[in-house]
This record gives sequence, C-alpha cells and structure tokens, in this order.
Amino acid sequence: MQMHEEKKSPMCCVHCGTPVNEVYVQYSPGNIRLTKCIIVIDLILHKPEAYRHLFFNYPNLNKLDLKDLIWKASMMFLILDSCKQSILGAGKVNSVKWESLSAFMFTAGMVLALVALRSVVYLSTIFMASCFAMRRSPYVNVRMADILLALLLSSYFKLFTFAMMIWDFSPIMIYMIDMFVLSSNALAFKVMLNTTTPTAVASIAAGTVVTFLVDSLIQFCR
Repeated sequence: MQMHEEKKSPMCCVHCGTPVNEVYVQYSPGNIRLTKCIIVIDLILHKPEAYRHLFFNYPNLNKLDLKDLIWKASMMFLILDSCKQSILGAGKVNSVKWESLSAFMFTAGMVLALVALRSVVYLSTIFMASCFAMRRSPYVNVRMADILLALLLSSYFKLFTFAMMIWDFSPIMIYMIDMFVLSSNALAFKVMLNTTTPTAVASIAAGTVVTFLVDSLIQFCR
C-alpha cells in the first residue's frame, strides 16, 4: 500500500487505512456527513482511527509543510526531554547548574547533548526495525520521514512536562508520561506501517532497551 506517494488518493480511510479521495460521505447534494469525528480524546484513548486521521488526512487537509513540522516538533521535544532530564537529575551530576552563566551554559549543553544522543539511538533502532517490517510486507512503502513524523506527533504526552515545570509533581509522573509516550509510539508504528501489534511493540521495546543500554554505558564511563 502506497502512503504519501499516491497523488490521486493522498488521504486514507480512518477505519481500514485504504486510500480515499475524501474523508466524508455524500448521501445526496447538500447532505454531507463526516465518516468519523476525530477529537483529542480519541488520541488519548489510543484509537487507531484517530492516528490514521492525524498522520494521513490532517496534513493534507490543512496543507502543512511536513519538513517544517518535523523540525519544530523535534526541537520542542528535545527541549522538553532536557527539562525532564533536569527534573530527574536535580542535585545530581547530570543536572543543570545555576551558580553562574558559564556553569549553566555548560551543564545545559551537556544535558541537551545527552538527550539528543538518546533520541538518535532510539529513532535509529526503530528505523532499522521498520526496514525489517517493510521487508516482511512488500505492499508497504513508507518513507523514513513519515515514520519520524508519526513518532514525533505520537509523543504529544511529553507536553505534560510543561505542567511539571510549573506545579510540584512526584517524579513518578515522569515515568507515567514515558509509558504513555511509548504506548502511543507503538500504535503510531503499527498504523504507519500497517503492521501487527506484536511487531510494533517489539520495535518500540527494542528502541527503548538499546537506548537504556547506551545511557547506562555513558553513565558508567562518566
């Protein structure tokens, strides 16, 4: 199944993923009904229909610049992950220091570099898993940029980090947010590659495990 490459059918049915020309049903002239009402709660509830609409239909309906969206989402989530790392590492060696401007710039740069490395390892592992999944499904042809965008958009739970920077929350909330992000990434992987749930979960789990091992190695070397 071609995705984002079929000019005549740039969108897809939110229920089955089949390419379609429109996302509504016209019963008679002037009598138009949307095939499904997609709201934010559907994304939170992990409904595949909502994810298909977000990945395939929403960018086409709103004529979004995907490259610009990827860059903005990447930068925003890098900053949010850095803030999360700073919250978890408060008082530790890998936390941001505020004693002076030079100390802040150095420690903030180190935290940002560590977060960027984790993201690269995580995404690279998932990209390799996606190549394996596409080899098993010759009818699926998805660009790496589409997979990256799907993973970024499905990480919207990271936005709750803003709340943790304003109000006092238990550090356990950060791990809960991470679990929601991983489960959302797994569903995004499944929808984007039209694969099975075990394959999607295994791919995201592989990315998480490899990232943890690399992070542990870095902490050991330090």
